[in-house]
This record gives sequence, structure tokens and C-alpha cells, in this order.
Amino acid sequence: MPCYDPRDNENESYVLEIRDNPLDKKLIKDLSEQNKKLEAGLCALLTELEKKGIADEVITQASKSGLINLTDFWLAHSKEDETRLSVELHKFSEHEQNILKRLLNER
Repeated sequence: MPCYDPRDNENESYVLEIRDNPLDKKLIKDLSEQNKKLEAGLCALLTELEKKGIADEVITQASKSGLINLTDFWLAHSKEDETRLSVELHKFSEHEQNILKRLLNER
């Protein structure tokens, strides 16, 4: 499942349940969707920076420039990705996991 996956809407569903106003529901849904896309975009950018070996430098400088702690975001987001993918991976048999590993190593 990618970082941006419309199936992951547990929190959004709860908030929508407790709101009565249709305009509130639309605003919440739109903002939630925008937030998911921004987070996925930031994840993609930081992943590409990691591939080039410059993520730490860029994150540190961007955190100073933007007065926001991107390091904590990236550490938490990376841990969430790892946990989510680990759960998904354990749905496969050992044989299937080995096939997936082989396929990923061939890329």
C-alpha cells in the first residue's frame, strides 16, 4: 500500500460520524485528502533524497529554514511505513516472501 491510499480512512470516518453539518463533512474530507497527498508527496521527495545520500543534510537545513521539525516527521513516517509493510509482508507464506524478495532484488 503506498503512502497515499484512499483505503486508509479510519480517522476520517470517525470524524465524519460525529459531525452533522454536510459542509463540515465536505471540508473535513477535502482537507484530509489534501493532507494525505501532501504527506505522500513529502515522503516521495525525502525518499528520493535518501537515494542520493543527501536527505539528512536537506532535512536539517529545511527544518531550520521552515522552523518545523522535519526530522521527527521523517522518523515517525518511516517507522509507520516499516510497520505497515511488515504487516502486509506477513500475510504471505515464507515461499511467497522469498519470491517477493527475489523480485525486489532484481529491480
